[in-house]
Amino acid sequence: MDYEPRIVKLETEMEHQKEAIILLRGDINRLDNKIESLRSELLTLTRWVAGLSITNVTVIIGLALKAARVF
Repeated sequence: MDYEPRIVKLETEMEHQKEAIILLRGDINRLDNKIESLRSELLTLTRWVAGLSITNVTVIIGLALKAARVF
């Protein structure tokens, strides 16, 4: 049997697979960078929401105390 054409075909296919893996690694690195930036944005937004929630609760308690003529 002549295995050379089959071996050449397999080698060619392996080269294509290597190129595909390299492209996938690049895409994964870009996704990692995007996820990291989204994490930092989410952390910033969470801090803003926490601060605004504390402010709103403080204002509501103050208005309730003012309405009850506590001060």
